[in-house]
Amino acid sequence: MKLMNKEILQMNERYMIVTYVQKPNGKYDEVTEFKKHYRMKHIQSAKVILDLADKKVVKNGLNPEAGYDDMLEFYKRMLGDRLTPYLPKD
Repeated sequence: MKLMNKEILQMNERYMIVTYVQKPNGKYDEVTEFKKHYRMKHIQSAKVILDLADKKVVKNGLNPEAGYDDMLEFYKRMLGDRLTPYLPKD
């Protein structure tokens, strides 16, 4: 699992965009990005897009029945403390 981020962590990134890329050996790499905006290329290629500011699911191709809270908890377990700087302060 690879976490893409800028050199200086910014807590104002609104969208969490998760894309899975198949490697030549058939296994998948997960690429997680945090962006201020998402684009059409993200809608087309990403499996999951979470709006961290409005706390809603923009796209969920992994588990369409899962809501925002379910998906966020899943990625908290997967990414751990690497996700914390991007979460909005409540």
